[in-house]
Amino acid sequence: MAPLNPTLWRTCRVLAGPTRLQLLRRILAAPGSTVTRLAAAAEISLSRASQELRRLQSRGLLGVERTGPFVRYYPKPDPQVPGAASLLHALKATFARGGPARDAEAIRIATALAHPRRLLLFRRLLEGPATLTTLRSASGIPFDSVHHHVQLLRRGHLSVGRPPVYRAARRNHPLAKCLVELARNSP
Repeated sequence: MAPLNPTLWRTCRVLAGPTRLQLLRRILAAPGSTVTRLAAAAEISLSRASQELRRLQSRGLLGVERTGPFVRYYPKPDPQVPGAASLLHALKATFARGGPARDAEAIRIATALAHPRRLLLFRRLLEGPATLTTLRSASGIPFDSVHHHVQLLRRGHLSVGRPPVYRAARRNHPLAKCLVELARNSP
């Protein structure tokens, strides 16, 4: 069976959701939690919790076990999803840095790469410093869009610099380090 290859930007989009991040945090703290328990803890409906958990599972971050009427989720990387294990490890390290109040930083980092254009621009910045004009020429993305996406990369602290030159930032945040490595090595 060929390995699954969910796109990095879609995985980042899933991780940029505060509710999904909250559910993942709870599963890492209490593996084997039921959907009912997770929904109650997050103060969301059972159907919404199920939907959000399936999104995390589709990115290769969770394993599921059905026992009678109960559905339990575990932090288990899907071996068919390249990068899932390293991403789950980075998320554990991220959550260990502080409580839910610190999740906003992880959301900004994930949001920075949660669009195919931003990922394309970020990969170009990994090659070396570039101006907005260089990024526009290399990507074919309209100038205003390049500017918008570079600003979102900056908010996620994945890009630094001042006009006219930007470069990829070096981060010590576990999630940022993992996403940079995945951006370098994933299709």
